[in-house]
Amino acid sequence: MVAILSIDEQIAAMKATWPQFSARRIDRCAQSARWVGSVRPQYATYSLEIRYELGSFPEVRVLSPELIRLPGNSEGQLPHVYPPAEDPTLCLFDPRENEWTASMTIASTTLPWALDWLACYELWLMTGRWTGGGRHASQPLHEVGEITR
Repeated sequence: MVAILSIDEQIAAMKATWPQFSARRIDRCAQSARWVGSVRPQYATYSLEIRYELGSFPEVRVLSPELIRLPGNSEGQLPHVYPPAEDPTLCLFDPRENEWTASMTIASTTLPWALDWLACYELWLMTGRWTGGGRHASQPLHEVGEITR
């Protein structure tokens, strides 16, 4: 059985790998944390928020700049995000495929995947085509050969 990493272990891994992200515990029981920091995958700098509670999946939001929508785009006005539309979280992996588990560090999975998502997003803004792979939320698993990280 693989051990679930504690919030303290997740915070330590993030601090060691991504020192520009500051951590804050969300509750008194120390079962959840929030990180905020900036990254520059290619062209723009983004302020990100990562929220994580033991027993759930990490959630990543772009705090700034506001994500641009392309109304009428065949892949959706903002592909590969989870609702609500006014406060989307990035779709970085497929939870049904166990691509992320609580034994993994957010520092070595979630944040690099967010950088990849942002690079694909920047290309999507230029071309209107999502090149990051994965499946759209409305697509069943059997229709797609590649799964979103």
